[in-house]
Amino acid sequence: MEYIYRIYEEVYNDMLVGKKKVEFRLLNEKSEKISVGDRIKFIVINNEDKYLLTRVVDKFIYDDLEELWNCKDVLNNSLNYNKEEFIKAFNDIFGEDRVKNSKIVGFKIEVINDK
Repeated sequence: MEYIYRIYEEVYNDMLVGKKKVEFRLLNEKSEKISVGDRIKFIVINNEDKYLLTRVVDKFIYDDLEELWNCKDVLNNSLNYNKEEFIKAFNDIFGEDRVKNSKIVGFKIEVINDK
């Protein structure tokens, strides 16, 4: 299967050069269906012509941000956030209430095509 997610251009650039290899999202109906071997097309917000086609090579599910933070081997903290900055950034993107009421899913990806 192939799924589509929107990403910021900075995330696109980090994925393109291999700096970001795991994408985290809230676990919901869409993300729950995604399996190892599926493809995810990450399209840059406000630039539909710029995208990455990736393959999911692993999938991780965490009960909350605390559990994710403690999994340093999966969490590629390339921004060098401390714990509070990491939680704030995640809440800013997804909304604090939604984050509190959701599990977190991580997709380890490999880029198979870019544009």
